[in-house]
This record gives sequence, structure tokens and C-alpha cells, in this order.
Amino acid sequence: MVAKGEMVRINPEIVLREEDEGAFLFDPDSGRICYLNEVGITIWKLCRKPIETDRIITKISSQYPEIKPEQISKDCLSFLDDLKDFGFLATGAEA
Repeated sequence: MVAKGEMVRINPEIVLREEDEGAFLFDPDSGRICYLNEVGITIWKLCRKPIETDRIITKISSQYPEIKPEQISKDCLSFLDDLKDFGFLATGAEA
């Protein structure tokens, strides 16, 4: 599980393809595809360089002040965990 304060970074082998209403991540090695909404795209782009999860949560919280920070934290960590499980994201010492 991806934890608060953990370093994360995208897998450089993953291809991002942006569309009008979202984007797709594609892993050419496994053939896996993942759809991203607007928030997912923002998080993905923040992870281009190693970044702490706390910084991602702060950035998303500033864009959506109407949503409780606890909910944003939970959702961001869950999303990052999914990306890690798919092999799209490296964490900890790997990042």
C-alpha cells in the first residue's frame, strides 16, 4: 500500500495519451491500459519526477477546497496504490 509521505514516481516505460475528456496510460510490455480522469492526469503529471505523496495531496486539496482533505488523501492514496499494482508507478527506494 502506498503511504502518506512515501516517494512515488511514474514508470518511464508507460505511455500517456491524452484525449478530449481524459487520458489513457498504456504499458507496452504488458498491454495493460488504464483510463485517467482530469484529477488522475494531474496526479500522473506530478509524478513525472519523484514526489512525496503529501505534496500530491496538498496540490489536489488546493484545487478542490470544497472536498474534505481526509477524503482527498484517501482517494489519492488509493489511486496511487492502484497505479503501483498495475506497474505504472514506483514507490519508496524505487522512486
